[in-house]
Amino acid sequence: MLHFIPMAKTIIAPIVIVATMIAGGAYWYAVQTQPINTACTMETKLCPDGSSVGRTGPDCAFAPCPDGTLATNTDGTLSDAGIRGTIMLGPTCPVEHMPPDPNCADKPYQTLVSIFRASDPTHPFLLIMSNVSGTFSVSVPPGQYTLSAGESRLPSCDHPSITVLPHAFSSVTISCDTGIR
Repeated sequence: MLHFIPMAKTIIAPIVIVATMIAGGAYWYAVQTQPINTACTMETKLCPDGSSVGRTGPDCAFAPCPDGTLATNTDGTLSDAGIRGTIMLGPTCPVEHMPPDPNCADKPYQTLVSIFRASDPTHPFLLIMSNVSGTFSVSVPPGQYTLSAGESRLPSCDHPSITVLPHAFSSVTISCDTGIR
């Protein structure tokens, strides 16, 4: 009776080790050559033609303007015109009392803010986030804008229109209804 099993174990073990090393090396190489996804902030800069560009690419640099120029003002500062706003969420209690309960006052709302040019109410000109205190500030060229806040059906937020004048920031408060009655 012949016994081939000890010899098979002697040959198979090194083959398994070499195959594991090759597979591990291929995996390491694949992981090292994969691009790393980067999340860029939603900042924008204005272009001379009135359009805006945001950060992009692995280094989150500002994209060039459509005409190929860089998106900066001549003095290197941000635009001196724009919109400052606050987003408030209410009612926050199911029953309002007289006098009003201070714990039921409207609360600041951190959410997505869409800014539309009045001439194009379908495509957002800018998207920004309000902060935890419900406030936002953005530089935009002078003109007519409509704002929208929220990311779903409820809360239902107002869609105020606002005029931005040259060399001035316009203020707006957006009220969002929680649906609590």
